Amino acid sequence: MMLTGNALEKTIQEALKVSEVREDALRCPIRVTWQVTDEQNSHPIVVWMGEEGGGVISLSASAAVWTNVLSTEPEPGYQSLGALRRQCPEFSIDGSPHAIAQALPFIERLIETCRIKHNKLQPEVTWNKAVLEHITGKYYAIDHKKTEWVYAEQSGSELAPPLLLLHTAGADARQWHGLMGQDTLRQQWRLHAFDLPGHGRSPLPNGTANWNWRLTEANYAKWVLSYMDAAGIEKTALMGCSMGAAISLALLAQHPDRFYGAVLLEAPYCSPGRRSVYLNHSQVHGARLSAAWVGSLLSPTSGKAHRDQATWIYSQGAPGIYDGDLGYYSDDFNAHDHTAAIDTQRTPVWLFTGDYDYSATPADSAKVAAEIKGAHFQELKGFGHFPMVERPDDLTLDLLPALAAIQAHIRH
Repeated sequence: MMLTGNALEKTIQEALKVSEVREDALRCPIRVTWQVTDEQNSHPIVVWMGEEGGGVISLSASAAVWTNVLSTEPEPGYQSLGALRRQCPEFSIDGSPHAIAQALPFIERLIETCRIKHNKLQPEVTWNKAVLEHITGKYYAIDHKKTEWVYAEQSGSELAPPLLLLHTAGADARQWHGLMGQDTLRQQWRLHAFDLPGHGRSPLPNGTANWNWRLTEANYAKWVLSYMDAAGIEKTALMGCSMGAAISLALLAQHPDRFYGAVLLEAPYCSPGRRSVYLNHSQVHGARLSAAWVGSLLSPTSGKAHRDQATWIYSQGAPGIYDGDLGYYSDDFNAHDHTAAIDTQRTPVWLFTGDYDYSATPADSAKVAAEIKGAHFQELKGFGHFPMVERPDDLTLDLLPALAAIQAHIRH
């Protein structure tokens, strides 16, 4: 059934009663309106009054678009404001970039909550925190003088081959907790995950000033190899997501003797346009914007508790860290620079990408796979950009055949 303007307004008003939506609204200085463009006598719905002089933004789309957005399983490209702006030509948003950045956390939360209210779905209460009992952590010096350190966590059998997990831009190793607690993976692998310098619980490298971060491929590769040396890992299988998948391609091309193979999640080909000056801006709440910026990449079919965990991690990043990582991921990286040098006879490669991901799309990852002779690609239906956080149990089932093939490769 098509969503009318009256029904949309009613759904919005119901969503605004939810406490977490009200909290975001109260921190939004922008006047926000929505409009159904193809209804006769349609008028803009005043979603939030904002503050006097705070700016105005207007979201406009047809009834068909709004119906898709708020459906139980919206099509990829309709799941969030971020997706609509990038992938839906029938949608428009009017307002200054500054005002949009200030209102984005509120609007993304509102869209998610309207979807729940419209479909009368109840969110999950929690994610499986019991997996944490299987994880241990410690600090490692990654230089000989013991002046640079990273925090790392491990789980699984110490007799099993290592599997090194590399987190996404602006995040940290907590993204991997759902996989690190999986019984099947712990029995077959020794899982390692570390926070890059300046991320999570790892201190900044020496000489790096607070809030002046810029990641480079050379430093990233150096830190991965240095962690392996510090942890006594001569050779490992790799699993990276997004930025972690990007550096994995560089490592496989440049240091194949250190790796058994790789399983890459949400691998970009090149991903321009992911940076925003407002991720580290004096007039925009950077933590809230970072959470909303990545929340728009999540699958709407993933449980709310897992979605909240994914965005919570991003809300805790230091100013400049996420944007500085995106300098590498969005500005510098191009998979074509590495694909020709990867030999899947030495280091077999599997790529998996969620259909709701518009940062590293399935088409992007398939293009990477097509340039690597012998690489395998699989689209993950119902997943977004952070599959290991969104649905770790389901993801494990998808990954097991690829991981088993790498185990067989190790034995031979």
